[in-house]
Amino acid sequence: MGYLSELRICKSCGNVFSKKAGVTIITSCPQCDGTSFDIINTDSEIVEE
Repeated sequence: MGYLSELRICKSCGNVFSKKAGVTIITSCPQCDGTSFDIINTDSEIVEE
C-alpha cells in the first residue's frame, strides 16, 4: 500500500512517482532525470521540497 506523502511530482515534466522503490530512495525523476520536486502533503496541498 502506498501513501500520498510518499509521492513526488517532478517540476520539469509533471511525472508523479514514489520517493522509494523497495528500500532505495529515488533522487531523480525516472522519466526525465530532473531533480526538482514537489511533494504531496496529506492536507491536499503541494509543498516544495
